[in-house]
Amino acid sequence: MKTRTLHVIFGLVFHFCASAQYIDWSNSDPRYIGNGNEIPSKTYADQPYVIVCDDGSWLCILTTSSGIEHAYMNNIIATRSYDKGRTWTEPVNVEPPGVPQSSWAVPLKVPSGRVYVFYNYNKYGFEGIEGVMSGPFMFKYSDNNGKSWSENRFEVPIKITQIDKENYTHGEHQFFWSIDKPVVTDKAAYIAFTKILRKESDQPEFFKRSEGFILKSNNILYENDPGKIRWETFPEGDTGIWNPEFGKVQSEHNMVVLNNGDLYVVYRTIDGSPAYSISSDDGKTFSKPQYMTYKKGQRIGNPRACPKIFKTEDGKYLFWFHNNFRKNSYNGRNPVWISGGTEERGNIMWSQPEIVLYDNDPAVLGMSYPDFIEENGRLWITETQKNAARVHEINTDIIEGMWNQGKVTDLTVDGLIMNSDVQMLSQKKINFPQLPDLSFGGSFTIEFWMTVTNFSAGQQLFSTIGPKHKGIKVSLQKNNTIEIELNDGEIREADLRENTIFTSDKNRIAENELHHIVFIIDGAAKIATVLVDGILSDGDNVERDYGWGRIYPYLKGLNDTNICILNRNFDGTIHLMKVYNRALRTSEAISNYNAGLKAN
Repeated sequence: MKTRTLHVIFGLVFHFCASAQYIDWSNSDPRYIGNGNEIPSKTYADQPYVIVCDDGSWLCILTTSSGIEHAYMNNIIATRSYDKGRTWTEPVNVEPPGVPQSSWAVPLKVPSGRVYVFYNYNKYGFEGIEGVMSGPFMFKYSDNNGKSWSENRFEVPIKITQIDKENYTHGEHQFFWSIDKPVVTDKAAYIAFTKILRKESDQPEFFKRSEGFILKSNNILYENDPGKIRWETFPEGDTGIWNPEFGKVQSEHNMVVLNNGDLYVVYRTIDGSPAYSISSDDGKTFSKPQYMTYKKGQRIGNPRACPKIFKTEDGKYLFWFHNNFRKNSYNGRNPVWISGGTEERGNIMWSQPEIVLYDNDPAVLGMSYPDFIEENGRLWITETQKNAARVHEINTDIIEGMWNQGKVTDLTVDGLIMNSDVQMLSQKKINFPQLPDLSFGGSFTIEFWMTVTNFSAGQQLFSTIGPKHKGIKVSLQKNNTIEIELNDGEIREADLRENTIFTSDKNRIAENELHHIVFIIDGAAKIATVLVDGILSDGDNVERDYGWGRIYPYLKGLNDTNICILNRNFDGTIHLMKVYNRALRTSEAISNYNAGLKAN
């Protein structure tokens, strides 16, 4: 973690705990994690995956415990909802709590309506994290939409490969887990999972190496006798899905089936980015994994947290991740970002992302292990914060906007409260609207077009700060960046200034080129983002792990004289300036950019 980020987090935690000026406001934003509907569990909850049953009910399978994540009392439970996740039935045990543990369930529904649940089963009594990551891989099934489960459990055979032979049991036991909700084609069902190298049983670090594999069954979709279900382990050979250039630990493989029939697997690395690999032969072989990138080529950032892919009914894709480049860190899972994907030439092109869920407390671990539920044009996401699991309905406008990035050139007018053209701006002094109160969840967006003739770091473009020292200031900074500063007139500790100044990625501003700048100040999520020429600043994976920033939660009013002064000495031109009284979505900002200056 970079020093700057540590200052931000520790400073925010201190003020959340110690400040006497706590602001109590009702956050009705559907992206706010607390507005989701909780799924019943014990004190621990993980992998809340949902099957839509043939009777229309939702069946949620999850791992729970009255202890911690790898407690000996882990077990698999099932609960049902008849009202799209608003309320849930009393859970029933798929496996009872206690020894042997059952953990990390992933469910599959087959055409008959039968639901299978696959999970780790600690048959051989390993302790601690070894127990919840040990085999065998078992399954049970339900023929009544999850109301009851088969008395018997059945084992899925997993081929022994090199990573198993290298562990301290020399392949006698296997260590693995799956976070992948199985996928089906018209020929087979597939489950992705991750094998783990365990060198010595008493070593504190469990993950020495990990790599991905696929389980394939070509008869589970129609075979009614669970004892006759056939399984194969892919890829062929002794090595799984991994790229040695990405570090030894590559985990939590999950997948979709592309429209052309290929298998597309994504997973997390410890190198600050998710990776993907493609199989064009039903899993027998996979391409060399590559880092995931946005459509325009920038590398996607994600810490050591689950990146999850989903395919919609109309053949498009969604990707859950965390948009930061923290290496080998389990933290950085708040907020959650989502990207929209469309298939082109056998690959997925990923959009610039949007915030889909957040917690206002920056100190929490964050949200992870999601599932997606799609019904009649509506979309829900489940997630867990380990101590609670919830379900959230997602605004489909967010999703559609991402899929249409690059296609839509509509100018956004909703929330527009100022629109000043070059003639107005030439007066160097314009009326400026009242900005919403960030402390109570208000948001705003500043957008403008500019050309810089001679770049000079520290050169101010414009400011609304008056005698009360309140307002915003925009300036050029080193490394060809642009930044916005927010000020409510109160002096703060130096490290908390980091939460009032937000800067673009470096080398975004070039001389004698027309640039489109958007500062999105999201007071509900307390997140500030910067877009330059239709690209969201996301950090550079070298000096900055984050391209977005957290807004100081106690920032008060920014309104002073309601006058914006443009710097007469600015060596360049501001051609147009707009202000919105809400946070634009990333896709709306990109649409405004695609429309071009002449359309405004």
